[in-house]
Amino acid sequence: MATIKRKQCLFINGKFTAQRMTGVQRVAEQLVRELDQTLEAPAELLCPPSGGFANLQNIKVRMIGPSWLPLTLWEQLILPFATRNGSLLNLAGAAPALARKQYCVMHDAAIFDQPDAYAQVFLSWYRWLFRRLVARAQGLFTVSNFSRDRLSLALGVPESRFVVLGLGSEHLSVVQADESILVNSGLTPDQYFLAVGSHNPTKNMRRLAHAFAAIRPSAIKFVLVGGGNSRVFSGDDIDEVSGMLNLGAVSDEALVALYRGALGFVFPSTYEGFGLPPLEAMAMGCPVIVARAAALPEVCADAVLYCDPLDIESITAALQRLIDEPMFRQELRQRGFARARMWTWASAGRRLRAGIKLNGAAP
Repeated sequence: MATIKRKQCLFINGKFTAQRMTGVQRVAEQLVRELDQTLEAPAELLCPPSGGFANLQNIKVRMIGPSWLPLTLWEQLILPFATRNGSLLNLAGAAPALARKQYCVMHDAAIFDQPDAYAQVFLSWYRWLFRRLVARAQGLFTVSNFSRDRLSLALGVPESRFVVLGLGSEHLSVVQADESILVNSGLTPDQYFLAVGSHNPTKNMRRLAHAFAAIRPSAIKFVLVGGGNSRVFSGDDIDEVSGMLNLGAVSDEALVALYRGALGFVFPSTYEGFGLPPLEAMAMGCPVIVARAAALPEVCADAVLYCDPLDIESITAALQRLIDEPMFRQELRQRGFARARMWTWASAGRRLRAGIKLNGAAP
């Protein structure tokens, strides 16, 4: 009698559900939603007690471990034991060093390429962890060709070890804009530039602030959205300039309103493994300025206005051009819409699913 082989369970690392939403957590959230719609193998999202995930139809959500355990220790101590009878999928960069069977998404090689941007403890830990994961993982994924090339070089493994997923742009299209953010912040549509990013030195917000200070008319404002984490980043104190408004972290509803109302979105980052915020801005119909650096040209192509991120005058000239040329802004909006439609979470999910093999077959 033939033996029926039971499909192996896929466990998903849910540490991201207990963290503040940044780009990495956004990617993990969207990929889980894609897998929930298409994965045929049994799957469980394992979350810390402080996390959780709503509205999944097929993937089971389970809280594990004590509530008092720090997230890093939860990931390193609880997950390997809980997933010992299956494979573990890690979507947010980090992964347990002791797990035997796992898949890892590594978003970029910044810990090797940009060491000065990180706190020393974080840098040392992640460099060691990435090398261990590459040596032991069943499968490796990343988000762009740029990241694949840089990770391959930094870790000394063939580029073919990495499956390039790409990312998506449509996640904010279902979000209802909260226009009160404009009223409460004293903002007028088409009278402010928007920048979104963490307080990571590679986001280059200090140069952007100085570039903004040189534009005319001076009535234009500069809105900064995002937060910091001193345990991760080495810090990038931004010089306060006239007309600058730092809103910190905002809701998705507020973010959509800010994208749609902005005269332009500015992203002068010197290092990006992909660059999700410019894609979000394009999908929301916002003209975009980005640095000609790292993965940004790969993602944005000809749908944006480029600047030299190391040259304050180049950033200022790009800002001024958007102010002075309304027809060019409209052209960028149309290019942006078209470019954003080329990046979908469904496509990223298909590539992820194809790279996960349970019992010798893709689920």
